[in-house]
Formats: sequence, C-alpha cells, structure tokens
Amino acid sequence: MTTAAAAPVSKHAALYVENVMIRNFRGIVSCEVELEPGLTLLVGRNNVGKSRVLSALHLALGGRVADVDDFTVGSSAEPEIDVVLAPSPPSASTDEQAFDDDEGRLMGGDAQTISDPPFRERFAWRTHVRRSAEGLGARSEFKILTFDAASDSWVERAGAKDLGRIARGLVASDLVNTGRDLMEELGRRGSGVRKVLSDLDVADVTRADLELRLAGLSADIVAGSGTLASVTRSLDALNRAVGSIGAPGINPIPITLEELARSLSIDLDSGHGALPIRMHGAGARSLASLQIQGVLYERLLGADGGSLRPHPVTLVEEPEAHLHPQAASELPHLLKSIGGQVVASTHSSQVVTATDPRAIRLLRESAGSLVVVDLGPAAKDSPGTPRPFRPSRHTEEMEKLKRLAERPFGEILFASAIVIGDGATERGFLPPVLRHALGPKAHGVCVIDPESMSTPTALSVAKFANVVGVPWFIFADGDPAGVAAVEGLATAGRSVATVIWVGKPDAAAAKGVSGAIEAMIVDFDEEVGRTACERVRPDLAPVANILATMKASKGSIGQTLADVLIERYGDFHSWPSPMQKLIQAIDGVLS
Repeated sequence: MTTAAAAPVSKHAALYVENVMIRNFRGIVSCEVELEPGLTLLVGRNNVGKSRVLSALHLALGGRVADVDDFTVGSSAEPEIDVVLAPSPPSASTDEQAFDDDEGRLMGGDAQTISDPPFRERFAWRTHVRRSAEGLGARSEFKILTFDAASDSWVERAGAKDLGRIARGLVASDLVNTGRDLMEELGRRGSGVRKVLSDLDVADVTRADLELRLAGLSADIVAGSGTLASVTRSLDALNRAVGSIGAPGINPIPITLEELARSLSIDLDSGHGALPIRMHGAGARSLASLQIQGVLYERLLGADGGSLRPHPVTLVEEPEAHLHPQAASELPHLLKSIGGQVVASTHSSQVVTATDPRAIRLLRESAGSLVVVDLGPAAKDSPGTPRPFRPSRHTEEMEKLKRLAERPFGEILFASAIVIGDGATERGFLPPVLRHALGPKAHGVCVIDPESMSTPTALSVAKFANVVGVPWFIFADGDPAGVAAVEGLATAGRSVATVIWVGKPDAAAAKGVSGAIEAMIVDFDEEVGRTACERVRPDLAPVANILATMKASKGSIGQTLADVLIERYGDFHSWPSPMQKLIQAIDGVLS
C-alpha cells in the first residue's frame, strides 16, 4: 500500500474583480458597478436589475455560457460586459498597486499601467455576446482591453487579442441562486457538494483499514438481524438451486468509501437531537448550502491546476431567502467568511442594516437608465460633495444615519419615493391609501414616522433622500410648531422637499388635538372616524369623542382609518384635498 501524496501547497490569485461595466444586456442599456474586495451588496427594488448584474458577471467570468436571453428584446445591439481586475489591496496605506509575478505571467504581459504616478496596474477584458450563425443561439467572445489615457477608459483596439484559457483561469465564479437547497445538491450528480465528496481524501493505508472495518460492521448487522439473516439464507438457497445468479450478499451499509460518500447524510441538531437535513426546513437547508461554499473553494477550486488557484467570486441571489429575520441579520458575517469575493443581491432590510455602508450598491432606475449609487466615501473632500460621502466624515455620518434611522434605514434603501409623516397615525394610514390610489406605482413608496419633524431622525432621512437622489415629500400638520420645523427640514438638502400641509395652522389647535390628520378625517366625514374608532375600540361603542379616541389609539387607528375611507369612497378624487395633492405629487414624480 502507498500513502496518498500530499497535495502541493497552492494559493489563490492575489487579485479581485474591481469593476464590471454592462451594456445592452437583458434590458440594461448601460451600468457600471465598482466591487469591493470582500463583500458587495446589490440593493434595490424588484426588477431593477440586481439579478441581471449577477448574471452578466457570471457570464463574463466564465461561469456559464451565453444564452439567447442575454439579448435585449427588441434591440439589435449586442451585449458587452467589461471586467477589470485589480491587484489585492495593499496592506499599507499606499496607492501603488501591481500584480505579483505569478499573476502577471498568466496575463501574458497584458496588464496595463493606467495611471502614473502612482503606479496602478489593471487587467481587463470585454465579453461580447453574439448571435450564432443560424440566429437561434448565442455565443461569447472574450477580447483583452487596453487602457486609453486620453479618454480615461478601457478600449478594444483593432485586432485585440483573445483572452486565453490560462488568463481566464485567474478568476472562477459560482452562482448560488434562490433555489439553493443542500438536500437537493447532495442528491444531484455534478453538484459542487457531490464533486467535493467524490474524493474523501483518505490515505491508501487508512482506506484499507476503514473498508475492512466497514465490511466487518456490515456482517455484524446482518448476523444480528433476524430479518436480514433470513433473507440471506433465502438468497443462498436460490443460488444453490439456480447457480447462475452469482453468490448473494447483503450489505446494510456501504463497504467502500466511494459508496459511503454517495449515501452520506448531513445531520443538524437544533437542540432536540440530530435530524437528517432532509427533515429540516427550507431555511436551514438554504443556510447550510451557503456555509459549504468555503469548503468548495478550499478543497475543489483549482486543486487540479498548478500552484496558483483562481480567485473565487461567489454570486448569491437573495441569501436571506427562507430565513427568519434573526438569521438574516447574521448573514453579512457568513457572507464575509466565504473565501474570495462575494457579490450578493438582497431585499432584506436586516441584511443591509447589518452591513457596512461601504459594501452597499444601491441600484435605481432614473429616466429609463440604471443608476448605481455607491454608499462608500468619495475619493476626496471636494467642494459640493455631500457630507455623508466626504472621506473625512463618511464613517461618522453613516453611523449617525444608521443609529438615528435604524428601523427605516433598510427600508428606505429600497424606496422609489419617501414620505415623511408626522406621527404613528400617518405611518399606518398613508401606505394603504397610496396603494389604493397609485396601484403598482406605490410599491416602492416608503412612509417614515420620525415622531416629529424637528427630530434628528427626520433630518437624517432627509439627508439620505438627498444623497441617493430619491424624491421625498413631507406630509405635515399645519400647527405653528410644525410649520417652523418643516420649513427648516424641507430645505435641509440640495433638493427641496414637496410639502403637503394637513389643515390650516389653527385647525388642529381649534380641534384640541395634536394630530391634524385626525381632524382632517372628521371634517371630511365624521362617520369614517367613528366607524374606525369602534372597530379598534369596540368596548367604547358608541364612541362619543371621536378625536380623543383617535388620539388615544394612534398606534393602531391609521390602518383602520384607511380601510374605512377606501370602503366608503373608492375613488380617491373624492378624498380630502391634502390626500389628493399628495397622491398627485407622488404620481407625477413616479410617472
């Protein structure tokens, strides 16, 4: 017997994907995303383009083949995806960046010095998606790019060299989609888990001893089982009678390591004893699937190559899928623990709230284009740079925003418009009435209750709306204190808010109630307010003082007020004037 040879010591390529530029791909006209060396989160509303960015990156990194779906419907333009590689960030604080000799050798001398001084090397290629000759399929071509200092951009020169197989091997990508399920992966031939388990990496001398013990244990199980022993005797009798079926034998457990790997079970113990993973919920199976990514890279990726393994890039669609909120808040830690780079799309407010803002890329549609807002700091403290993006203030400003607006922080990242209300009633009332009036357009409208227009939370939300370019509105009480606070808040940023006043300055005071929205409803139709109060507080029916009851039920009256208003007045054009103005203002922006 010989002992298995020790695997050669190898390292992953010391580089990362710094930039991806996408054109004419699946409806994306143009988009550029700068990636972090570790974790990058793509955040935005449904259908804004997050999954398409992941798909484009997967194709450009050689993780999948081109598909006819990569073309934009109704357009003759061919998709192009530019990828730029950078050396791993230096440990010291310096701008000098150069690839190691090993990486440079595989690039064939095609790395470019894109700025001098300081010395910064980059390596880039363009992926073309072309229609096949018969026009029914798609194929991809990879061309090495050259940096053009005059235009400060990467260009494809005439006769550009093809990206060779060796250079493409510098990076490897794996797409983990929303359907991930470790149970299914264990049973699917060719899956990453099965590839890892196909070689248990056991030394030959140890293998012989283990398989001998497995055979002995299998024989002991047969001997100790009356059922299995009787089946064995019956098969022996058949063999003696027929003699041509082969000597029978029963192995209740696999007796070779390869067969053992095929029947391997992963058990999870949630505090009540170990259970096979097939008996756990989708959330546990999804999470376990993500956790083994590191094993795939360590044991499999590039193991059959030379001393330099590819730099791994994991692309994850909605890592929070199937998970409860507490588990979702731990996801950033798990994602950062996966080797190499991780680029993930998410709809989870818990995930984005628990992530460093530097890692967040907010994708928004603007005038038909896909805009990427980078929440990291700007390069310099240039005049006109918003305070949250100035390098000298970025950490402090982002921390302040997340601390003061922690509950809505994740929510406003996904907003197409923000409405700052002035109380708990507005928070419950506005979303359902906006959905009823605006239909699908209201999906991305986020309503924030800062408790008062003069709070630091209100100011933080206003700042955020300004720095990311989200249209924002103020729906405010018209009392004197509210007027003063709103006038200061509305002009706090570079873009002035649209202010909708609820009632006249003296209306709320005349009614003896701090919230003018309640007075607005009573002035409009007292029975709407009465019915809502009696649904929320049936113990008080018939309600005598509607305004006082609303004030005492601020935490729960808003949704019910909206329900009753919609039931009685289905057409929003008949609603109170402030509501109509707010709806028309939001509709105008979103249209």
